[in-house]
Amino acid sequence: MDYYRECLRSALLGILVACGGCGGSSERRAEAPQPQAAVGAKPASEPPAVSESESQAPKKSEADAPKREWRRSLADLLQQTDEESRAEGEAPFAAPPLPDIDESRLAAAGIRKLEGTHLTLYTDLPPQPAIDELPQVFDLAVPQWSAYFGVDPEDTEDWRLRGYLMERKEPFAATGLLPGDLPPFLHGFNRGHEVWLYEQPSDYYRRHLLLHEGVHGFMKSHLGDAGPPWYMEGMAELLGTHRWEDGMLTLGWFPQTREEAPMWGRVKIVQDDFAANRGLSLGKVFEMGPQAHLELAPYGWSWAAAAFFDGHSRTREAFRSLKEHVHRDEPEFSARLRESLAAEWPKVMEEWQLFVANIDYGYDLARAAVVYGPGSPLPPEGTTITLAADRGWQSSGVEVEEGRSYTISASGRYTVAQTPQPWWCEPNGVTIRYHDGLPLGMLLGTVRAEGFTDGSVSAFLNPGAIGLGRTIRAPATGVLYFRINDSPAELADNGGALTIHIH
Repeated sequence: MDYYRECLRSALLGILVACGGCGGSSERRAEAPQPQAAVGAKPASEPPAVSESESQAPKKSEADAPKREWRRSLADLLQQTDEESRAEGEAPFAAPPLPDIDESRLAAAGIRKLEGTHLTLYTDLPPQPAIDELPQVFDLAVPQWSAYFGVDPEDTEDWRLRGYLMERKEPFAATGLLPGDLPPFLHGFNRGHEVWLYEQPSDYYRRHLLLHEGVHGFMKSHLGDAGPPWYMEGMAELLGTHRWEDGMLTLGWFPQTREEAPMWGRVKIVQDDFAANRGLSLGKVFEMGPQAHLELAPYGWSWAAAAFFDGHSRTREAFRSLKEHVHRDEPEFSARLRESLAAEWPKVMEEWQLFVANIDYGYDLARAAVVYGPGSPLPPEGTTITLAADRGWQSSGVEVEEGRSYTISASGRYTVAQTPQPWWCEPNGVTIRYHDGLPLGMLLGTVRAEGFTDGSVSAFLNPGAIGLGRTIRAPATGVLYFRINDSPAELADNGGALTIHIH
């Protein structure tokens, strides 16, 4: 992450508080319709996969938002009628019956049928395990979606989607399975009880795309709506990102390595935007408009926001309660989340900055969470504290005064890795590995002043090296915080603690 840290230090005040633009999308498939950014149109589509020629941070094994006009679009006629019916006190408009299928005609066109409990999939791709198992994967996802959204499993017993996985679109158009009234989409689209998918360059991303569109269908069927763009796409990304191993499916999975999720690339989107000074504040994520997701970058940011809110103990409960409010207008929906977290919101904004600035595969939101705490003036005799090596920033409980000097000394042995054997470390760090330009495991410190606002830049983003000891002059009045130098993705294999004396 050295490269990203240098970008931070060179443009510190501009990061995460500016508007930030969306990056261009990847090269489109030759057979995919070109997207048209028509006013009011919001196809619930999925962007192309991200190229995996991405640079990665070193691992231990290596060195005011618009009203919902988008609901009044051709692509969302069903949702339009549903909203109007609700406004008039009528029952929601039901999705029309699925078109009849002439199986013999499909077979003659080279389209075969794969059947599951909740998914019937038609495809022109030849038999292979990664294709033929897709209905099984989908069936395993449905109870997990039910549990997440609090839907009675009995209500999903008869719920089905019909999917069309297309290597070539011509056979599907010729047999009536690719209607001409569909809006342009890049790689995937959901309408009613149907999903259309173009073939993808990796088995992982093909599954992800199916699950992503499945979440859209599930939310609209069982919640009646899917919320504003950032939430709708964020949830589809969150509950489409998965681990599939030995017939076991885990949803809401934060990929631990790039190799786990080839061509997915959401981490890379946020890393690249941050490095280019296009990082988004939470407010800017909430303001993503109806057309934002016709480009690639907003999918990365929507996923990042959903993963952050759902993965952090400080925000999880409030975030998960949003499912009860998906029918609200966009500004009211997002404002509700902020209001429910009002007492914690300055900390939420600050930790979002930390997350975005240091995001990597395997980011450990639980261990990296800041251990906040109030501070008291340093007693005349000084004080001694203990610092856990497997956590992020931790309050010392000491409030320092601006301009006053303090001497900090540290001792202790702790581990910063476990393979191929335990890596023992002292507060000066281990010089056989560096992280952010400093020895791995070195003691770091900073002074956090109160009053963090939406336009602030966290003191945690620019810490100072302490090591075995250092005398500092407090740059501001605030609480002293410490952590050891390590990636937030690599805290789980640390162990032990340091002893820090402040006088």
